Amino acid sequence: MDLEDLRVLMSIVKAKLMGKPLALCDIGDADGLTSAALFLIKYPNGLVTFAPPSKVQRGWLYRVVKWDFVADLPCPGKAVIRADHHRTNKPCAQFEYYDPEAPCSAYMAAKGLNLNSDPRAQGLVKVAIETDTANIVSREAEEIDMAARFSNYGEKVKLAKVLAQEGLGALSEPWVKAIVERGYKAKELMLKIADQIPIDNVVNVYFSTRVGSVSYRQLTIELQRRGAGMVNILVKLGSRTFRYYCGADKSRFDCTRIATALGGGGHPYAAGAQYKAPLFNPRQGFEEFIRVLKDKLNMNKLSLIEVVKDTNGVSVRRLQL
Repeated sequence: MDLEDLRVLMSIVKAKLMGKPLALCDIGDADGLTSAALFLIKYPNGLVTFAPPSKVQRGWLYRVVKWDFVADLPCPGKAVIRADHHRTNKPCAQFEYYDPEAPCSAYMAAKGLNLNSDPRAQGLVKVAIETDTANIVSREAEEIDMAARFSNYGEKVKLAKVLAQEGLGALSEPWVKAIVERGYKAKELMLKIADQIPIDNVVNVYFSTRVGSVSYRQLTIELQRRGAGMVNILVKLGSRTFRYYCGADKSRFDCTRIATALGGGGHPYAAGAQYKAPLFNPRQGFEEFIRVLKDKLNMNKLSLIEVVKDTNGVSVRRLQL
């Protein structure tokens, strides 16, 4: 059991001992964060926990309890209400607010929690739609996106609470501004990396080492904005653990074909996966990524950009595989 699981376990025990409603939301983005805030608008005494989809799909801990509310995640097994819009996530809750055509899970959460007339909820859903459709046009949406991506677990729980209480007015809080500023600094690094990556119809990127605080989803969006039709990013998180990110023009590509082959899921235009290589063959994690890309993209040879940290900061090199 790692630290993430331990936090969830403590929340489960606390909720059961105190008789409080319990929510489980995606840890990775603004859609999960705003969905958690919507839950707390409806249930101010509730407790929220966060987890990535890979944990919910594979972790036994998430299946031992009946969750009062689940959003932006695969169903952990037992739930009263689930709000979601991922085509690859199968419904299973007692009350499903699920629509693969919905712009974000928060949109469905507001329906499921009967909050469509609440002004705080309306503001949160608006920014969730902007962030989850990669069409950020407002300052509030950009700052919520930064706060969601660059907050740690404790900050995320605190953010959900203050967003529930103050709506988008929470962005004026000094400690929230500090998180957002952290995000803007990380964006500078992301743009520096993007400047070094040649744009092609399909761009494949491998982060073989940690290079700093980077939002890889932001990088997929930026490379698409510069002309890439599909962006596939593999990040080596540990000796055996790998994280896959995909962004694509869904009229020409389908991210879910690759993500599901790697054990994940999502949307045709944005998907991801997290997986582990075998204990005695850690390189298989990288080799599996290459094999799946070649298979699903019908390519015999693959161009890959490897991003590494060096004495000058961050540099890239092109590989032909």
